[in-house]
Amino acid sequence: MASSTAVVGTSISIRLKNLAVKSIAQRCVEVDSIIKSTGGKELRNALPDLLEHIFGLDTEPGWGLDMLCRSNNTHDFDAVRKLLAPEGPLLTLISSLQVDQYISYEFPTKYLPAPTRNIIEEGGIPLFYANKLQYQNYGRPTVVLNAFECYLFHFVYCLVSPAWQKRNPSWNTLTDCLYPCLIDDYLSYFLPLHKDSLPAMPHTISPMRSPMAHSIIGGKSPSNVTPPKTRSRLGLLKSSFTTMPKQHTQGSPVFGQSEAETWRSETLLQTLVEFWLNQNPVEVERQLLTGSAMTMFAPSRRPRGPFDYLYEHFMPSKNHTRLVRMLIKHIHNFVNTAPHDVMTSSYQTHLVSPLDEFKKNLIPHIIQKKLYAFLRHGFDRWPLDSSFRLMLETWLTYIQPWRYIPSTNNNWTKQRRDSDSDTKAVDEIRWHPFVEDNLLFYTVLFQEFLCRVFRMDLTAPINGLMLYRVAKVFSLQNLSALIRTAERDLCSSLYRSLRLSPTHDLGGSYLSQETNLSLHTQISELERSGFQYSPLFGPAAEPTMLAVTDVMRQICQAKTTITSVESSRTKASKSGLSSLFDMSSWFEDQNKSFGDLSVAEVKKLHSYLEMSIKGLCNVFEIPPVEYLTHGMCSSPYDQTSVLGQTSFLGSLSEPGTPDCEDTEDGFRLTPLGRYQMMNRMKKFDVGYQGDPALQPIRSFENALLVRLLHQFCLFFNTHFHSEILNLYYREGIFGKMFQVYLSPPLMPDKNLNSPISKNMQKELETPRLSLRFLANYRNLMYLGLVYVFMRFLFGLSPIGYFFFLLFCGIVIGFLRALAQPRQIAHLQSDT
Repeated sequence: MASSTAVVGTSISIRLKNLAVKSIAQRCVEVDSIIKSTGGKELRNALPDLLEHIFGLDTEPGWGLDMLCRSNNTHDFDAVRKLLAPEGPLLTLISSLQVDQYISYEFPTKYLPAPTRNIIEEGGIPLFYANKLQYQNYGRPTVVLNAFECYLFHFVYCLVSPAWQKRNPSWNTLTDCLYPCLIDDYLSYFLPLHKDSLPAMPHTISPMRSPMAHSIIGGKSPSNVTPPKTRSRLGLLKSSFTTMPKQHTQGSPVFGQSEAETWRSETLLQTLVEFWLNQNPVEVERQLLTGSAMTMFAPSRRPRGPFDYLYEHFMPSKNHTRLVRMLIKHIHNFVNTAPHDVMTSSYQTHLVSPLDEFKKNLIPHIIQKKLYAFLRHGFDRWPLDSSFRLMLETWLTYIQPWRYIPSTNNNWTKQRRDSDSDTKAVDEIRWHPFVEDNLLFYTVLFQEFLCRVFRMDLTAPINGLMLYRVAKVFSLQNLSALIRTAERDLCSSLYRSLRLSPTHDLGGSYLSQETNLSLHTQISELERSGFQYSPLFGPAAEPTMLAVTDVMRQICQAKTTITSVESSRTKASKSGLSSLFDMSSWFEDQNKSFGDLSVAEVKKLHSYLEMSIKGLCNVFEIPPVEYLTHGMCSSPYDQTSVLGQTSFLGSLSEPGTPDCEDTEDGFRLTPLGRYQMMNRMKKFDVGYQGDPALQPIRSFENALLVRLLHQFCLFFNTHFHSEILNLYYREGIFGKMFQVYLSPPLMPDKNLNSPISKNMQKELETPRLSLRFLANYRNLMYLGLVYVFMRFLFGLSPIGYFFFLLFCGIVIGFLRALAQPRQIAHLQSDT
């Protein structure tokens, strides 16, 4: 009998290996055939090989589910989705294997998240693996799973596997890609939004988790085993069946009937959280079953501190972050379907269904801690580019559960966009417990975001949009009041001590005896040891207010930079006859206003920055008039205002620029200024502010002509410097015509944002000849077209065409000279 089973198992392995040369749709048909034509005992042994063949593990490459999209191959997409559907052939097989409570499968510990793997190697048992670990003869621990858990571990691990991380395809639309669609199918099936109960278990026997090995308790009876320590939370954070450990003897059912209803849903969520959110925790979670058990597992090792571990930092991909956000949205929708608490008399008992109890305890006991670690790590280490918006929107999704309240229309909440605004006020009574239990998500992560804003270029539209999104969310009606109330309640003794003793040293550490016990508990669970909590509001919020003030100053500087660049690129408005002969607009790109941004994009950016200022002022109750009208040019916290420099480089004395000193060679950074730049506290507005003729050669200019014309103009301006000054400031129409042809001097009151030498400054304060416009390809094309036109109509020769252009230039110069006022010399001629 055993030999026949081995032969069948070998034949299944051979059939699976032969699938490599077939298309994905053919593989699905073959796998379905294997499931239907093979007995249950044979499939039980072949299940790990089948899962590794589909999802990939060890040497198996898998089917590449991350690369499969509906738009590229609809046939393969539908075939795999049907095979892996919640009620598809594969999961139906797995459900049938749940009948036998002794069926178990090993999962390699090397594929577990690094924090969990290190805890297990040190002899600890994380709570999620309390009945999934086996130690045989005091050897290396082994993760033992039932069929459903084994499937989920393989399926969920794909997203964080090195192979998928290396490929990292771009999922622009989640509904077009297979893996996100499967995640959505499982969430919709096991966490239904519009059903009163979960899908029924396919069999009457209660599902079995992997039994605990006898070697753990060392021959002791289960009654002698000390239960692991559990967390106690105030408010919503209270013990529940979702985290309450239970002791089970080998062969006994793990769940009662009520727990069996939510077991698959809980297992799905815990597996997703374990692999997706537990890669970089803030602090290692060391929850042991017993103190003696750890000594028994590793008698030669001492317990290490939480910072004795060296972890590699796992950076989630963009697709990973998108799926985490999709998970949070569905969880909010699922939890918000729970009925409100019903007030009953003391003589009546209100029965809560297992599903409703599961909904109420899902977020605090399964999601909260590891999601906080995920976001905290992302805020600290995510690259400083536009992709940070994915992490930012994930955070904003979690702290706005009121946006995801299911309606009678299916999928209504899933179709909401980030830009959709909520005009309704946040219900303080309903959402106060959520804000209080997740206070650090609103306060600490907001302060972390402010630290990132200091390193952002707010003249980029995507950065301005991210700042606007955060300011918009926190300025929602009643939200800031909810945060203030939560901080006041959790830090009531702290504020009381402030009123009694204004000079009292607050410290801010959660170890302080003055902070409320609820805040102690929340900080100790979510943050690392020695964390210093800084309030967002109240008397002790001075550091936060300083950071907000600096951010608002940076916003004003960005608005000033955009405005100054726009004005420098816009020609002075002409009037009278000069407006008829002004051809400068012919050679300008009217669609570009700031860099590569269009005029519409620049308007949006201005709007984002202005609304960000108003939103921050609204949240922190700051009068917005002084910031919007005066542009925050002065501030009590600005140290650069002591310079008081109003010379040619006057803008260097404005807030936000590094500390400089005036020398013979121009402005130079002081040691304080270098320190400010190295630590990214202040910076210069980067932009070319020197001689326009020495700007870098553009792609629309001929490099050879630019250099030749520059050399000619340099020779002309050097040898005829006195004549140019005399002709430029000469009285009468002749002098005014030369003012049209020559480049005007740079006035001393023009602000420059980059230090230059005084010699260069003097050169720019004199009129000069500049012919660089003749190197522009567009201008050359226009001149060539005019020549072809004149040659075709009048047979004009090149010499005649030159005199024709000379005559046109004299006429245009004469007409413009009649219209424009004469410029008064601001420098004495050196003749």
